[in-house]
Amino acid sequence: MRRARWPAFAPPAASGTAVHGPTILASKTHITLDLLGIVAFSSGIHVRLALTATGCAAERAHHETRSLSDPTDPDTQWSYLSVLLQLGSVAGEADPYLPRSGSPLNWGVPAYRTEPNYWLGTCTRPHDIMISAGWPEIGLGPTCVTALLEASPSAVTSD
Repeated sequence: MRRARWPAFAPPAASGTAVHGPTILASKTHITLDLLGIVAFSSGIHVRLALTATGCAAERAHHETRSLSDPTDPDTQWSYLSVLLQLGSVAGEADPYLPRSGSPLNWGVPAYRTEPNYWLGTCTRPHDIMISAGWPEIGLGPTCVTALLEASPSAVTSD
């Protein structure tokens, strides 16, 4: 298997073909990871995720993603949703494009939502994509799913 890094590039402005619809990838108390959709283009694949956290998990997410104002402070460690994507024999860490994080309050309960997008530039059209994601610093352990890529919503199988 070849290792790669999927850099944070934007998908093409032209319309692509939706090959996988929304589905829940992981759900536990106070944390949900959703696959919002996968869109295929002739030049690659666009993957859209959403992570929503409430309560203590949201507070930890805000803490983990704050700016590093003092590099000598040992408490200012930074982390984010870690995503590994595999298309065929190419797998690699994916850097988010447009992570859009917000700080809404839900009736006074801390909340955090981020919607990272990932661009996998490739010339080949795979039949499936493996998505492995986790953010242990906020309580989301690793989850791994394989999504079948078709021109209509399809099932996701857990690995």
